[in-house]
Amino acid sequence: MAKTLEAHDKLIREIFEGSYQFEIPDYQRPYAWTTEQAEELFNDLVSAMQDARTSGASSQYFLGSIVLIKNDREPKSSVVDGQQRLSTLTMLFSVLRAMMPDAADDITDFLYKKGKISLGETNEYRLIAREEDADFFRTYIQEPGGITRLVASTDKLEDSRLRFRENATLMLEKAGALSISDREALWKFLANDCSLVVISTPDLEAAYRIFSVLNNRGLDLAPIDIIKAAVLGSIRTIAGDAKSRVYAKEWSRIESALGRDAFGDLFVHIRTIYAKQKQRATLVKEFQDYVTEYKMPIDLVDKVIKPYAEVWDFVREADFEATEHAETINDYLSWLNRVDFKDWVPPALVYFKRFRQQPQLLADFFKSLERLTYFLLVTKVGINERIETYADLTKEIEPDAFDGELAALNTLNLTDKQKREFVAAIDGDIYRRLPKARMALMLRLEALVSDGSKKQAFEHLSLEHVLPQTPPAASDWIKWFPDEDERDSWTHRLANLVPLHARKNPAASNYDFATKKNVYFKGKGTASPFILTQEVRSEDSWMPAMLIDRQKRLVGVLEKHWVLDAAGADSDSLQAAVTASAQG
Repeated sequence: MAKTLEAHDKLIREIFEGSYQFEIPDYQRPYAWTTEQAEELFNDLVSAMQDARTSGASSQYFLGSIVLIKNDREPKSSVVDGQQRLSTLTMLFSVLRAMMPDAADDITDFLYKKGKISLGETNEYRLIAREEDADFFRTYIQEPGGITRLVASTDKLEDSRLRFRENATLMLEKAGALSISDREALWKFLANDCSLVVISTPDLEAAYRIFSVLNNRGLDLAPIDIIKAAVLGSIRTIAGDAKSRVYAKEWSRIESALGRDAFGDLFVHIRTIYAKQKQRATLVKEFQDYVTEYKMPIDLVDKVIKPYAEVWDFVREADFEATEHAETINDYLSWLNRVDFKDWVPPALVYFKRFRQQPQLLADFFKSLERLTYFLLVTKVGINERIETYADLTKEIEPDAFDGELAALNTLNLTDKQKREFVAAIDGDIYRRLPKARMALMLRLEALVSDGSKKQAFEHLSLEHVLPQTPPAASDWIKWFPDEDERDSWTHRLANLVPLHARKNPAASNYDFATKKNVYFKGKGTASPFILTQEVRSEDSWMPAMLIDRQKRLVGVLEKHWVLDAAGADSDSLQAAVTASAQG
């Protein structure tokens, strides 16, 4: 019976002298260790070697663990976790060989097994890098003289090859700074007193489960890599190695274009498009279970991953291009991206993919999607209800008969009751009650009250309470708001909040109104870039009657934008109650 898992503590000499022939599979990320991580490994080894020599004690130095896919019959081992460490150790062997000619043959055995020319044999390399780097790694790291040529090279290198050169340069400098006796001691210590725990299993998914428990660095394998391995393996079985290589390159192109994090997010969104429910198992399992094209790997890449990746790219960056309405569409996308959840993305991707060539439909859809999303945000709807709501929307978009018209998308509509809840939320205590929504809500309002001629970067901002949260006892604030309940009712509402650059907020503190205005507008010129903040300057005082008018006006701006007019009667009654309270 085949073993499912083996774990052994092995010396570096045992690992690199024939028991294993490591291969870095194509689904792995490129080599990514920086000089900081390579230097840390080098320094740790030297320090441990010196401690062992000083104490005279013989004990193994543990270098961590690696996870492999390997059967019992042959040395070939696919590296699931450990690429960075194994590659860096191989570079260190090459560095020591370059500086220790007397030990060159011994060290070369750790880099490759020499083939016998008389028997027509070729060298068997202990570590084979990813396909796109394998020749480079063999030539400049494993072959004699290669590492000195690499360090001396002025060729423009990128990604993993640049990391190889940077780390090789670092370790040559570090090793060169050691005495001859220390270099010899380091080599002997590394070969005979350092160990790795080697965990091997014949199954990729089992190896990934082990990796997930042992590793949280995020430098190696991720769920998308497991999916990639399975998909490319299926393409290889169906269409051969050449076709598999073509799709491997296309996969890497898409991942590089999006960036690794966004590419991983895309798979989460695709799973949600198909599953239409909260994730309950691993992404790998649910992607396999729900995504119907998974069993048709070429269609999965061509008809699902590639088109959704294109759409996801301009959805997340808000940079859609079209002959008309592009600016409007991107504006809505930018405000959707400010929301602290991404549950709106799956139906957005589905709609965009279907109606990409009809920008007027897109503009109408994203206007309504923005309203629905901000309703769910400010009324603090729970995650399960949010997921169900967007799943219902996706179901309405998917049928072949759907022509893109919003009238058929019932989920986008708000009931009168929901509109009243929406207005009540934005008319209330948004600062304390809506910590995750308040900045997005204020900036949305800022954009609506401005003329749109100047785009704000909206970075390094805070919200300032004009009426302070804790006004000094002898201040004008106490005179203007003598009733504590009334003061509290206004402190955290729209009318009393303004956006400020973070560097100005602490300076404004609890000053009286006149002093605060000076702090808000001092510096280059006198105008704040924010209309809501500029409005403060035009006021001589900041008292309840003015706040009542300001609140009604600002809430009205949002009501108009999100078409919440059916809630008007209730909004008026709410405002009347606030006014009565303010008047005592």
